[in-house]
Amino acid sequence: MTASPALADSTRARPALAATLFMLAYLVSFLDRQILVLMIEPIQRDLGLTDTAFSLLHGTAFALFYTIIGLFMGRIVDSNSRVRVISISIALWSIATAFCGLAKNFVTLFVARMAVGIGEAGLTPGVYSAMSDLFRPRERARAFGVYAMGIYFGTGGAFLIGGRLVEWLEAIPPIELPLLGSFYSWQLAFFIVGLPGLALALAIVLLIPEPVRGAMEEQRVPDEGASGSGNFRDFVKHYREHLRPYLGHNLGFGLHMLCSYALISWLPVIFLRVHQWSIGEIGLAMGCLLVSCGPVGALLGGFWARHLTVRGVPASDIRLGALACMGLCVSGLWAAYSSTPEFALIGVGGAIFFMALPGGLNASSLQTITPAKFRGQAAALFLLVGNVLGLGVGPLAVALITDYGFSDKQSVGQSLQWVLIAALPLATWLLWRVRSHFQLESTV
Repeated sequence: MTASPALADSTRARPALAATLFMLAYLVSFLDRQILVLMIEPIQRDLGLTDTAFSLLHGTAFALFYTIIGLFMGRIVDSNSRVRVISISIALWSIATAFCGLAKNFVTLFVARMAVGIGEAGLTPGVYSAMSDLFRPRERARAFGVYAMGIYFGTGGAFLIGGRLVEWLEAIPPIELPLLGSFYSWQLAFFIVGLPGLALALAIVLLIPEPVRGAMEEQRVPDEGASGSGNFRDFVKHYREHLRPYLGHNLGFGLHMLCSYALISWLPVIFLRVHQWSIGEIGLAMGCLLVSCGPVGALLGGFWARHLTVRGVPASDIRLGALACMGLCVSGLWAAYSSTPEFALIGVGGAIFFMALPGGLNASSLQTITPAKFRGQAAALFLLVGNVLGLGVGPLAVALITDYGFSDKQSVGQSLQWVLIAALPLATWLLWRVRSHFQLESTV
């Protein structure tokens, strides 16, 4: 289906503003998530937690509800205003992040982290669907690359700002507040990073018009088209009929996410335990690499995919995704194995680049095989697979190998290496096998 010029103009009224605000929302979401990593030592000390328990807080508690609720949010996205769903989601997770600061023990912090996951479950399905109706097919990889930059600006901000913030708060003794009782100083960080998201939620709902579904379709998608019902039964039928490309895509990029989350969760701990760096030093170094190498990788992936598509290279986004898996394996092993912190940082920079490279490609390629009416649900299912592997399994697998395999906290680097070697060659193979299903015509 080809959109009429009037319809295309109406849906493209504010694509750049929408992409920027959606990127800022992604930034805030990762800032809220990753601030926890830098507080591992004070939280473990004050709440008496093991590495495994902390991984449950950081990954599993969040992923459990983020992924389950995400399936329902995908259906809501396919039948309601994407802009309103995105705005409400931002407000919910911002409030939940602030409530993490009220937690007094493992159970209450676990529940608060689950609430953050519930709030964030509506963001990416809504953005994937909305952005597909704001940008033409060959522009989507670049647009989703801009969105993916939020991961690295947010995570980098958590390290740059959060590292200094946590160190500053650590110097403050426990605080007594009326009615609320005693608070550890690190709990204040959750209030500081959580509440600004409310202003962003308001800006999105006021400034971004709801795009028309299917208005930007200029490519041939599976036969279901953009019209008709997008109910769950029809989506399941569509998914089963195209099972091989969906599984290859979801599992391939999901295993890449598994290793990305494992690296971003435990590389700071390697510098803390093995290289004896302070939290402030780790925050500065990791933050600088995240806000430089990450956005460059995300943007380059999108521009590179578009360049290859225009030149007639089929399935360029999937091919580049496979390349990113191989690059992440090499650079991640370098970072985890290096005996000196300076040498390790070179590997960290490369790992962050290859984490980011497919950030827009996994989203753009998903739209290639998914009709407009199913895009919220397809995104939610991809996020279910990717985040169960990434948030739920990745950091936890490293912790389990460290706690029960090596029984030595200093061996976290070796544990990380085992996870990378097990996952990334398989991810490369899965993506390469399904590349023929993701061809985007160069003439669009």
